[in-house]
Amino acid sequence: MSIYKNIFHYYRGQTRKGSEESKLLQVENNVTKAYINVLQHSSPILTMRFVNWLGLKSNGDMEFEYMYQVSNELHRKTPQAAVIGIADTKELKNTSHDKKYNIPDGAILSKSISILIETKIGLNSYLDINQIEGHKNRFAIGQSIQDNIILTWDEIRSFFREQLEFFKESSDIMTCFLLRQFEEFCIINCLGGIKTNEYFFLQFEKVKAQELARKIHGYIWHESGYQDIEDAGTKDGIGYKKLGKPKFATLSIQRQRHFILHIGKKGEKLGLSVQKEIDETLGRVFNRQEHDDERYPHEAYIRLEWVDTFEQIKPFIDYSYQLR
Repeated sequence: MSIYKNIFHYYRGQTRKGSEESKLLQVENNVTKAYINVLQHSSPILTMRFVNWLGLKSNGDMEFEYMYQVSNELHRKTPQAAVIGIADTKELKNTSHDKKYNIPDGAILSKSISILIETKIGLNSYLDINQIEGHKNRFAIGQSIQDNIILTWDEIRSFFREQLEFFKESSDIMTCFLLRQFEEFCIINCLGGIKTNEYFFLQFEKVKAQELARKIHGYIWHESGYQDIEDAGTKDGIGYKKLGKPKFATLSIQRQRHFILHIGKKGEKLGLSVQKEIDETLGRVFNRQEHDDERYPHEAYIRLEWVDTFEQIKPFIDYSYQLR
């Protein structure tokens, strides 16, 4: 699995421009697109089963239209219509959102159904009941509308996983491929769950680095014999610490995505000498930032893709643990 090879994953590069809100919106739009892409390019049977799973009746429809960012009103009345909202939680917020100018994130249409879609991503992003109600203005005049359908990304993933087993039996290669890619996409982007260790492993670009990250994690927790290890609660990676002590190591997805060893006390500046030993061992010089030697003299850094075997860095991990 790779974030760079997944067909749905949105690669944002290293740009720092734009607000965090705009970046989240870009990712949110991409998630909606990926979800609709699965239905649009798979067998129409998948959409038919999805409609039935929602509690609506597809009436045997096998021709569906898919829309993104529905800015115009729908002019055709159908026997059934509903707005579905998808987020990480079913908890709804109630704001003063203007109902007149809502733009649904997507739509699924056929002769039998009209479905408008609103999505949110992130554990702190909630569906807005006023926004969902406002979407109903996009339906055709006189359209009979059913109750709102609120789903979680975890439920969407569970449905798609069940469908994967169904389409395996029918040997539908394309549909199976898209369903697998979407599940990978959800893991990579933490849709329908918290950030797992696998999420952090996958943030390393090279497969070789991903495998080494898993090896480091397994060694620290299960093979090293270290006592009283606990998760350090690191937000930008996986941190390792002794119970009640500072971190001794971090698999970091920030600051160049590398493995950090926190060695001894800051005033001892052991990280600088250990950095030289690591560079000599790997035959590559890690490009420490200008302020690193002053701010983090107790840290040494390892680019995982430069490591040939785990045994090269194992003594340094042990040393860092011992000094904590």
